[in-house]
Amino acid sequence: TPRPASPDAGEPIDKYRFRPAGMASNRARLGLSAADFGRLIGASGPSVYLWEQGKSRPSARMLGAIASIRGIGKREALARLAAIKGSEAP
Repeated sequence: TPRPASPDAGEPIDKYRFRPAGMASNRARLGLSAADFGRLIGASGPSVYLWEQGKSRPSARMLGAIASIRGIGKREALARLAAIKGSEAP
């Protein structure tokens, strides 16, 4: 049977596995606060904390966003973050 698609990517919702500890270690590897990690993926800092603690689970759209930054390095993460912060300025 076909799997339901995620709203943005058109990919199966269960395409990505999610492990709270894996996300926490990726955030630590990148040296980012929960708020900055959230900015990169389009979520709030408190949401990132809840996901890392296993108290909540990211939506299908967020799983795709989390997966999209899994392989980037610290420099790339900081460059993306600077671009986001630059666009947030009034």
